[in-house]
Amino acid sequence: MKRLTIAFGLALILALGSASRADAQVFYNYGTNPYNGTVRSNYSVVTPFSAQSSSGYYNPYMGYGGQRYTYQNALGAGYTTGYGVNPYYGPYSYNNVRVPVTIWGTTYPSWYMFR
Repeated sequence: MKRLTIAFGLALILALGSASRADAQVFYNYGTNPYNGTVRSNYSVVTPFSAQSSSGYYNPYMGYGGQRYTYQNALGAGYTTGYGVNPYYGPYSYNNVRVPVTIWGTTYPSWYMFR
């Protein structure tokens, strides 16, 4: 146990001592599906403590579209929400909350859905 504590302390000192600055990483993507004409866009931001992403799509020929937003922190808890419109089925929306559960020292993801 003493070796593990010393190894962890040295790793922490090396990690914090060598890091100069932690900037967020931003990703953006835009495109069109050539087969059905759906236009989609994706936007993601990743930081050392969390990650979030949003995506949207729209089809001008069929009339459907939607958007989804996802967030997750470094501890594993997250949230997803989405909504959209489909001309055949009408509007829809969903929410999803993820909270990690620890059972006997092992952490498992847990999902809760509500509308």
